[in-house]
Amino acid sequence: MSIKVLAIINPTSGKGKITEKIEKIKQNLEKNKMEVEIELTQKKYNAKDIIQDKIQDQDLVLVCGGDGTLNETVTAFMENEIKDVSLTFIPFGTTNDLARTLHIPIKDISITEKLLESKARLIDIGKFNENKYFCYVAAFGVITDVAYKTSQKAKHRFGRLAYYAKAIKELIHIPTYHIHVEHEGKIWEEEVIYGGISNSESIAGFRWFAPGEILLDDGKFECIFIKKPKKWTGYFSLLKSFWRKDYTDNKYIHYIQTNEIKIIADQNIKWTIDGEFAGEQKEVKIENMQKKIEMTILDN
Repeated sequence: MSIKVLAIINPTSGKGKITEKIEKIKQNLEKNKMEVEIELTQKKYNAKDIIQDKIQDQDLVLVCGGDGTLNETVTAFMENEIKDVSLTFIPFGTTNDLARTLHIPIKDISITEKLLESKARLIDIGKFNENKYFCYVAAFGVITDVAYKTSQKAKHRFGRLAYYAKAIKELIHIPTYHIHVEHEGKIWEEEVIYGGISNSESIAGFRWFAPGEILLDDGKFECIFIKKPKKWTGYFSLLKSFWRKDYTDNKYIHYIQTNEIKIIADQNIKWTIDGEFAGEQKEVKIENMQKKIEMTILDN
């Protein structure tokens, strides 16, 4: 009995070069006796729409694209309560943050030759309020809008350098946000320039945690809130913590691990989910949906 594979490919990923690999992907899967259905995402017909229309009787969904395409797919899985279907991912985006945590090779289609040798693992998914989901991060504040504000043209031409250039511009004027935070019976308030609720070693292309430090199935998020230093020495202190990847003893950083968190701000805040704009919110509740989706990856 053959395995049915739905391949969802974002043709704009990887500077558009992914389209050159479509036929090879199809051939590799068919060599493994798999029935392959290939769908290309479009502006008005994204991965979420494809899942809703084509998931019937599929055994595996293969996503070829960036973090945004993967998020659309995961959202469709969660909204439609899809079970008994595995998900695998070939990262072709600019930052590929979740892929770095899963140690998936970037722009490498070799998994299509070795899918039968791969292993499945259940991973946690984040629920953002009542109607959004994320694979690896929900964040607000400084630098978090770099991914969706950087033009597609700049991404294609300069890759990650386009993100870094945009990030430097963002640092010139850093706004602060007064937030009220509740988690596991604890309550605190703070003025911050950044808040990130994540399940990833890498965020926005920057490695925040040491390799192997983050567990994708422990039911916990790593949450970092950063206060704005009043002096340049404070920024050096932050850089030192980032360099060491140790956030437990810095007066400018509030670091916690939790499975659920509520954040209330004095004003609407622009949130980012997996590098995509998630709207303006004044009150947010984030929950960890433990071991919710089966991800198939090569066992390195």
